[in-house]
Amino acid sequence: MRNSFLTIICVMLISGIGFGQESGIGIGFSSNGISGKYWLDETNAIVAQLGTQLAASYLIHNPELLELVETPTPVYYGAGIVLGTHKDDVEDKTEIDVGINGVIGISYYLSNYPMDIFFEETPTLYIMGGKDSELFGFTLGVHYFF
Repeated sequence: MRNSFLTIICVMLISGIGFGQESGIGIGFSSNGISGKYWLDETNAIVAQLGTQLAASYLIHNPELLELVETPTPVYYGAGIVLGTHKDDVEDKTEIDVGINGVIGISYYLSNYPMDIFFEETPTLYIMGGKDSELFGFTLGVHYFF
């Protein structure tokens, strides 16, 4: 499994010809599972993550807010919905959880490859199900853009 993951990363790095981190579709991995990003225009995007739960968010990017290096490092924010399940130990059954989340994060665009590295905070308020709300939901990940 580890060799397959390294092979995929190497192929993605070698095949980087067009560097469009602000357009198209990005697919990658995050600390929450598989992640996908679809750019609607230069500042708005929709992201989805599938792992222990399914989450989808609408994001607004502000590339001029924070300039750390020459490569764009946009700060982004947004909101979305979270769907998941958890095991209720008291009643010995599985419950469906539905929540809303806020997102604030930062991306770093690799200048030589069509990839970004992102770090975000996603507090979640569960409105259905018995799962406790989460104030801290840190995520670290990477996208490869086509």
